[in-house]
Formats: sequence, structure tokens, C-alpha cells
Amino acid sequence: MRRLMAWWVAGLMSCSAHALDGQPLRYVVDWGPLELAEFNMQLLASDQVESVNISVESRGVSTLFSDFRSSLEIMRTGDGMTLLNGGSSWSDAMSQLTVTWMDDGSAPVVDYVRSKPRDYEISPVPEDSTANTVDPFVPVFDIARTLDATGRCEGRYAIFDGIRRYDITLTDGGDQTLVAKDARDYAGPAHVCEIGLTRIGGFSTGRSLFQFGESSISRTLYFGQVRGHWVPVRFEIDSPLGMATARLVQEESAVASRDR
Repeated sequence: MRRLMAWWVAGLMSCSAHALDGQPLRYVVDWGPLELAEFNMQLLASDQVESVNISVESRGVSTLFSDFRSSLEIMRTGDGMTLLNGGSSWSDAMSQLTVTWMDDGSAPVVDYVRSKPRDYEISPVPEDSTANTVDPFVPVFDIARTLDATGRCEGRYAIFDGIRRYDITLTDGGDQTLVAKDARDYAGPAHVCEIGLTRIGGFSTGRSLFQFGESSISRTLYFGQVRGHWVPVRFEIDSPLGMATARLVQEESAVASRDR
């Protein structure tokens, strides 16, 4: 289950509207009928800085396997430097990650420590594959800008998060109206982005219940307008294990206003 949680964090990272306001966005992660996690995200975009802040905590059935917590901060400055700081804890272990990209396209500098070694092997990251990469949230900011400009979601990105190296391809899925299954869920117009992922390195090589090929997995990201900005409102990962979904949930005051 810990690997499934890590996969979710990676997926959500795989995954700015102009002047994004940095206000908190709260999501609940479900796997079928089971609640797995809750996370909070803030996206801020200004003329000089773009930033991401995320905190994730295990919930429901996942706490039976591991009490997982994770945080992520990313900041991109006007001079082209990007800094990623992340930390995770589970059971009796922890990890801390710092990744620094400069503006010259060189390979980022990675500082990664764990309190305990992994109990599984990961595939090697080719030495020359991390140059000219971007952090995992560049696509999120770019999608929102593109939706404002062209109304479409498309692009290719070389992603590195300090551990995993992968390429993603975005394919436009058109407009859709989301229906809320829960009163707190976002409901209304949304734009669909299909995400294709090619693993380069840094992924588990073990054979287990949670190990299967990318051809068996589909990832769909939905963007909706919240407070006048395009933001992720739903993220779905469909695999042989079933459908896992991250849903933007609204505060009670927003639900009450919508239902009037």
C-alpha cells in the first residue's frame, strides 16, 4: 500500500493560469469505494514567481498498511532557477529530497536522503537523461495557460522529480460536464486532458500486485474554472487494480451556495 501511495503522489505530480491566487485547494483520493488519502494544494503564479505547495496524508484503509505523510514545495523564479523540496514519512521511516534546476538546461542537482534503505529495487536513471528536464508541475501551469489561449490541452514534457525520470504526452480530450457523486465534489464544465507516460528510470523493478505495464494504465486529468482560474478538479488513474480518483472537494459554504 505504501508503494500505491507513492505511485499516487508521483501520478499527481505527473501530471498557471495567469495570476493563480495561491488559495488552498483540497482533494480526496479514493480507490473504488475506499478512501486512501487527502491532500491540499496551492498554486501561485505572478510575474516573478510560480510556486506549488502540497501536503498529503493517508486516510481510511491506507492507514492500516502505513501512516503516510508527504509534502512538496516547488518555486520557479524570474531568473530561471527552480527549487523543489519534498519530504515524506511512513511508519518508522522518512525521506528528504531537494532538487535544483538552473536556467542553462544542465542536469539538476539532487540531494536525497532516506532514514532506511528501500526494500525494493528501482530501475537506473540514465546519466544523460536529466538534462533539459522540468519539474512535475510545469505541465499543470502550461495547461492552464494554453486553455486560456487556445482552449486545448496538448504537449510533450521530459519530467524529473529527483527520483523518477519519465516523459509525458498530453492529448486533448475536449469539453465535458462533470457530475458530482458527492455534494462536496466539483461539478460543472471541465476540459479533459489525457496523459500518456513513458518510464525512463527510477521506478520499481519488482514483480508485485502493484507492478504492471503502462499499456494497462490510463490517466485522465480534468481542469475546471475555480475562482476564475483553470485548476485540476479531478484526476483519474485506471489500472488492472481498478479506478483511483482524486476529487476536488469544496467547503460547506460553497456547496450551500451551489445548491440554492
